[in-house]
Amino acid sequence: MQLEKEDMKSGNKFKSSKDVLVRIFLVFLLITTVTAVLLEFGIPDSRLWKTEKIIEIQPSEASEINYYKFAIYPPFKQSDKHLHHVIEILGQMGYKETSMNNKNWSLLWAHEYPFLKMGPRIRTILPRQMVNHFPGIGFITSKVDLSTAAFPFMPKAFRLPEQQAEFLKFAMDNPDSIFVEKNNKHRSIKIRPLNSINLNASDCFLQEYVQNPFLVDGHKFDLGVYIVLTSIEPLTVYMYGGDILFRYCPEKYYPFEAENINKYVIGNDYLPTWEVPSLIKYFERFGGSMRSSFDAYVRDQFLDPSVIWVQVEEIVRQTILSKKNNILKAMQPFKNGKYFELLRFDLIVDDKLQVYLMEVNMSPNLSSAHFKPNALLYQQVLYNVLNLVGVGSPLRIDKRFFNDEKITSDKNIAVNLNDCAKYACHKSCNKSECDLCLSCLKASEVNILKAAHYEHLHKMEMKRIFPKTMVNPDYFNLQVEIQNLSTRDAWLTRWFYKKCKDDRSWC
Repeated sequence: MQLEKEDMKSGNKFKSSKDVLVRIFLVFLLITTVTAVLLEFGIPDSRLWKTEKIIEIQPSEASEINYYKFAIYPPFKQSDKHLHHVIEILGQMGYKETSMNNKNWSLLWAHEYPFLKMGPRIRTILPRQMVNHFPGIGFITSKVDLSTAAFPFMPKAFRLPEQQAEFLKFAMDNPDSIFVEKNNKHRSIKIRPLNSINLNASDCFLQEYVQNPFLVDGHKFDLGVYIVLTSIEPLTVYMYGGDILFRYCPEKYYPFEAENINKYVIGNDYLPTWEVPSLIKYFERFGGSMRSSFDAYVRDQFLDPSVIWVQVEEIVRQTILSKKNNILKAMQPFKNGKYFELLRFDLIVDDKLQVYLMEVNMSPNLSSAHFKPNALLYQQVLYNVLNLVGVGSPLRIDKRFFNDEKITSDKNIAVNLNDCAKYACHKSCNKSECDLCLSCLKASEVNILKAAHYEHLHKMEMKRIFPKTMVNPDYFNLQVEIQNLSTRDAWLTRWFYKKCKDDRSWC
């Protein structure tokens, strides 16, 4: 009996010791779990803390902290008001400014064309680094090159002094025409009598003046359309659809006086939409945008504003396509990195709603210092652009823990399944019907299509205008649309067509 009691005591002691160990383990497990939860959800800077720890353990030039930094060229000064909204939006997206001399930036935002002075450095950037300009974009934005390109949607222009004889002949054949003198280096624009024009002037050109502008409350205006290029080969172009920048001349057009440029030239002190009497009710009282307020006014005149926007899209497409090969040649030394471009196309409209292209601006003004109400437009343009190109992705912060396939996988780009099976494209890719089949795509082609899929998901209010939108694939003449395109542009257009047939949101 005594032995049994002792055994029971020792058993109780053992049981008690075991219970203590279990309790200790449970307390330890609870503390560990609570700590992990607090670190993940309870500490505002936990993501940043985790990133810093990973960088300490695994130092790498491509480490995650690079995704938080942008550089400005030329270097930003506090007095540079033109970049205020750029820095503001990037800051809200989790980016911090760094020096151009540091190599760990992920975005270079250049207000000036960077490839002349910074060319050698940009040639060596990493594949993940992004620049907000394309090499060779000047072929589109140079005033002289653009105006003398003989587009049907641009008023006739002549470069001086090289085209002096052509100009004189045109002026004689068209005695009712008047001309404005423009300079490629500054915004000076003025109508000049023929006998006062210096035909030997250099870096200057003459352009026929559109004498019958469409007027709003008697004011001439221009419209600025924001355009984004995300790729040159194949070409991919978007137009910001959220709003259009409208600028009205401060003085009424009639009675017309050539000496008074405030009647026909858009300057810094233009008349904004919210001060144009017929537009105030639409813009302020009913909350319209600049574009929708203008469209409402056009409808008040028993006209259809949609004819303007169809022309605008076609003008943008033709302009960029005509300069594509020049840009491709300029890009050859810059094979690393990623590039995109934000442009503003400035256009005017005549009284028959015919649209004319005036100029294309690289690094368009995004400062609301002069007109505070424009801040929203510029902020939204930037937010849309940066999301489209991937800078503003909310998942970029967690890039080291994120699998890109969660956004875009092979299954998202697969099209033409019936033909792929019919022509046994998994066995041979020699047939033309197989060039869109997933099993026949090269790695570079997969990357192109994944980029197109990513942009489609992140385009927000950006409208794809090249490859051309299709509206209804049943009425889209694919063969006609691709017959004059490059092989790569035609291939991407066909892919969008296949996606559109499966899902109208892709049209």
